[in-house]
Amino acid sequence: LQHLIEDMLVLSRIENAKGDDSAIQCDLRRELLQTVHRLEPEADKQKVTLETGRMDEGLLVNCTPMRLQQMFGNLVENAIKYNKPGGKVTVTAQGQKGMAVVRVKDTGIGIAPEHLGRVFERFYRVDSSRSREIGGTGLGLSIVKHLAGLYGGDVSVESIVGRGSTFTVRLPLLLTARPEGQEGPLKDKAE
Repeated sequence: LQHLIEDMLVLSRIENAKGDDSAIQCDLRRELLQTVHRLEPEADKQKVTLETGRMDEGLLVNCTPMRLQQMFGNLVENAIKYNKPGGKVTVTAQGQKGMAVVRVKDTGIGIAPEHLGRVFERFYRVDSSRSREIGGTGLGLSIVKHLAGLYGGDVSVESIVGRGSTFTVRLPLLLTARPEGQEGPLKDKAE
């Protein structure tokens, strides 16, 4: 009940926020690596391999570090929980066309096509019987969606039942500093 109340408060704050005054320049790679490191014991407990794949350097985004870890922590925790013993979770991050693209890919149970459009809704459960066993509040993916939106990004999912899911978060990269004396639009680091 306490987790549910905490998640509802978090979601309410995010939904009502017009922006994040505490957002700073964050090194996305560093925050992802900290999240993965924090969740390694949980993966070991579930007999799931948690690894990082391609992790581009220099992916700077305007966010709050705690919120980044919350967003990606929710995705990685789900990938571990809804996996199979001996399964794998891979986290990658790369820059593409001015966006930081983070993927959390698992070899778990997957999500049926009829559920894909609803997984980011509050309290929506693909398999409520399994969800009760695993725990959770049913708000994690909704929090991820709203956090991504708060920072000008988005989240999507692709999945095949029995083979796993890939959640993709796209966040705008910070623009480079304008050279002294130059006017006009800033150039994007990823270009």
